Amino acid sequence: MAFFQVNFFSSTLCFGTDVDVFIPTPNSDEILNHKKPDYLYDGARFQTLYPLHSAYGDYTDWMRLTSIEKYAQEHKLAVVMPSASNSFYQDMYRGSAYLTYLTEELPAFVETMFPLSRKREDRFVAGLSMGGYGALRLAFTRPERYAACASLSGAIDLLAVRDQIHSGEIEGPFCWEDIFADPAALEQTDANLFHLIARQQAAGAPLPRVFQSCGTEDFIYKANLSARDRLRQLGVDLTWEEHPGIHDWDYWDTHIRRVLDWLGLKNDSVTE
Repeated sequence: MAFFQVNFFSSTLCFGTDVDVFIPTPNSDEILNHKKPDYLYDGARFQTLYPLHSAYGDYTDWMRLTSIEKYAQEHKLAVVMPSASNSFYQDMYRGSAYLTYLTEELPAFVETMFPLSRKREDRFVAGLSMGGYGALRLAFTRPERYAACASLSGAIDLLAVRDQIHSGEIEGPFCWEDIFADPAALEQTDANLFHLIARQQAAGAPLPRVFQSCGTEDFIYKANLSARDRLRQLGVDLTWEEHPGIHDWDYWDTHIRRVLDWLGLKNDSVTE
């Protein structure tokens, strides 16, 4: 893998921001073991995954705390890892427009800078915890751009998470009054994923497939069960998995591999 540490000025965020990028390139293992090394050529493009971080995290988390580089190399998959602070992947009421940045500016930037496919069938987004919500938020905000999305231990039911944090049942670093103009009135807004999905369905949008996984000992497991049931009621093309595990990187490192298998990747570069 070629590894790029990118800092650029975002006109959407109005400040410089960091992104880590992996691009598949032939390595010594492939050469020594006579594996297929001919996927990088003039005009080659790569399928791309955008893995999103959780609360308290940043763009370095996936690279430092999982083996996603190795897994992506096996699949010849490009990986773009951005930051979104503790914004819950929204255009904040008092703060930065992270949703617009992630759905508009960042893909346009990296698809200009790197050999990434611009086809819907070749774009995917995944995330853990807050990023699990973010993955569905991005994918269903711009469903014409993403073929699939995946949530690991995701905070998919934003309203339930908001209420649990307010009650002290779970902890969270979110300043809801900065993220939303009216945190108490989110049910009929696109921040509520179930409302967003129903709206896109009514508009006849091509909806992405969804992978949802959660550990059975995770504090967010029950909320994932209820979110699973809501997604099924909406008729989403959903793959649900549960396994022993808690809200930690051991679970996410293990099951991001399952996500990559589920995506049905081409395991090669593509030509546009």
